Amino acid sequence: MIGGNSEKGFLAAHWDWLLLGAGALALVGGIVVMTVVCGEDPEEAAAEASAEIRRGGKKDGVKPVDMSEYQAALKVFDKPSKALTPAESEQSFLASGRRVFCEAGDPTSEHKGCGRPIPFGVKVCTYADCGVVQPAEIKITLDSDGDGLSDEYENKYGLDPKNPADVDEDKDGDGFTNMEEFLAGTDPSDPTSHPDYRDSLKLVLPLKETFLPFFCERVTPLPGGDYRFYFKDMSKKNAYGQLGLGYDMKTGEDIGKTGFVVKGYAKKIAKVKIAAGKGEKALEREVDASEVTVERKSDKKKLVLVVGASKRKVAVDAKATLVYERNGTKEFVVVPGDTIDLNGTKYKVTEIKREGKGAKVTVEHPVQGKKTLEALEQ
Repeated sequence: MIGGNSEKGFLAAHWDWLLLGAGALALVGGIVVMTVVCGEDPEEAAAEASAEIRRGGKKDGVKPVDMSEYQAALKVFDKPSKALTPAESEQSFLASGRRVFCEAGDPTSEHKGCGRPIPFGVKVCTYADCGVVQPAEIKITLDSDGDGLSDEYENKYGLDPKNPADVDEDKDGDGFTNMEEFLAGTDPSDPTSHPDYRDSLKLVLPLKETFLPFFCERVTPLPGGDYRFYFKDMSKKNAYGQLGLGYDMKTGEDIGKTGFVVKGYAKKIAKVKIAAGKGEKALEREVDASEVTVERKSDKKKLVLVVGASKRKVAVDAKATLVYERNGTKEFVVVPGDTIDLNGTKYKVTEIKREGKGAKVTVEHPVQGKKTLEALEQ
């Protein structure tokens, strides 16, 4: 047992307290020494150093802190950047392209729409297993006065979108109402821009036709390769007082006093079906369909006659009646080559043609080209 009065026993029993006390004395000594060396209070020194840093100066070799990045961060914090919104027609990582759901599509199709999202504006569903036709986009237009002219059209051409009476007016005086110009897509404020005057032309039947008075009865070959042509005019009497005055001549000779001359001959054969009984195979026979070309000497107009076609009338001239119904009624009786004047615009009649129970007249504009008027006999 170690006695309490023994020096060795006291140190062994209280060594931890002695060590703690020695450390405390060392700490106090260090503070005293630092105070003496620095010559100032540590807290005051730290406060002065901080103030010097804020002023941008130096203290005891300490460099000023670069505050530029900090200040830039403060600006970003005060006014943060905003993500740009892409246009509706575009797409990006922020927004996809505009899409719609696949519609029912063509009502006549047994295949109905798939209902999946597809790009806006496509005409056919883009999915391979669908492919249904999409309905057309409906454009909604505003018509404030309800006169049938859209506000967009009236504002564009100086009309009043709140005045329903201007629909029947003719702003530029070209003979067409504002509604007619709207429907044609022309400018109602420009007299040179208007619907086609030919839209107001009507063909009135019957045609006034003159027919060739004779037909080609037959053709016989001659030595040397020429032919003799036999024509007959059933409106005139022959030397025996019977109807059917005959003419015969070779190529290049006049056909009596008719004003026509023979110009050429083309040998042709046509096949005609023979009527067959029920269950029998239809037969065909060959017939002469040769053609003779004659020419009118006065204007070099050529006509083609089928050999032996005595009942087929060949029109020589055809006159058509055209009626123009705008700002009063005008009537024109025309033949091919005539020119008609419609409100100062010149149109040329290029063709008059009979087709079955109807007829066609082609009228040509120098810029807009040809247009055909048609009519059927009542």
